Amino acid sequence: MFAVLCFLTGCGVTAWEDLKPPDLTISAGEEDLSYTLGTFTWSENKRSVSSDTPSLLDHADVTNDVEAGETVSIDFAQEPDLIEVGVWEDEEVVFKQLAGNTITLPNDEKSDVLYVIRAEWPEGDALYSLSIKTIGSRP
Repeated sequence: MFAVLCFLTGCGVTAWEDLKPPDLTISAGEEDLSYTLGTFTWSENKRSVSSDTPSLLDHADVTNDVEAGETVSIDFAQEPDLIEVGVWEDEEVVFKQLAGNTITLPNDEKSDVLYVIRAEWPEGDALYSLSIKTIGSRP
């Protein structure tokens, strides 16, 4: 009887739709920025999921307007073991490890940049895309 009840209720096992990397908040100043979760793998409670997406360029849904020279903060609900950031250029990304969970945007130019954030946890890893259009310039 217990086995049947356990099967029907799931015994507290994480639902499939809950199998995903931790939530992320990306902000510049007081404003939260939009990003897109891309390809990821995640495992919890003896369940695993892999999600693959097409090109990150196709997945950058919203472009954020941010002042040139602004500092962009990246905060995960569960701190990853590794955070790397890269810029999508010529169909590739060169990642650099991120120290301090911030990106400082270029100060002297207006540009459209697609940042790619890669994070790793013991449970899995994920790619996030962040499209930023820098506006104005800081003195």
